[in-house]
Amino acid sequence: MKSEPARLEIFLARLAFLLCGKSVYKTFADGLPVAGGERVLDFGCGMGTVAYYVAQKLPHGSLTCLDISERWLKACRKTLRNFRNIDYLHGESVALPGENFDLAYCHFVLHDIPESELASVIPALARSLKPGGTLVFREPLEQIKKLNLIKRLVEQNRLLLKDSRITDIPLMGNALESVYIKY
Repeated sequence: MKSEPARLEIFLARLAFLLCGKSVYKTFADGLPVAGGERVLDFGCGMGTVAYYVAQKLPHGSLTCLDISERWLKACRKTLRNFRNIDYLHGESVALPGENFDLAYCHFVLHDIPESELASVIPALARSLKPGGTLVFREPLEQIKKLNLIKRLVEQNRLLLKDSRITDIPLMGNALESVYIKY
């Protein structure tokens, strides 16, 4: 996995959030199947760009933000400082509690994980979902080889494809958005 982000990377992420937050992150959050009372996992939360919008949709639910980077989690806490329904986890996905979440989402995260580690990350994500739970990811389409591996691993872990589409993300290019249900 990658090391801690440079301060410049965090600054640029914050700038992108301020300039493109609604067109990129809110649009993704609005497409998530959230009614308001779910337990949701933001896997690879970064500075909380998507979590900011998801937390608003969970008045009776909870959001867990997970990242391997202490710096990103610190930035995430700052972004989400006005919300009380948030838990923060630092570390690897393999330590996630089983059948705990109704929804897990990943926004431009899985393609950054080395192929050798995806073989443990994807099963951990699948295990963390309750039966009938949903996994949603958005990943850059240019990473087609990695996307094929991700899709194969997801389907090998009792997740059934419900929906998939290609979208054009401002400043990021084309991305694949996929929705899987745990059976």
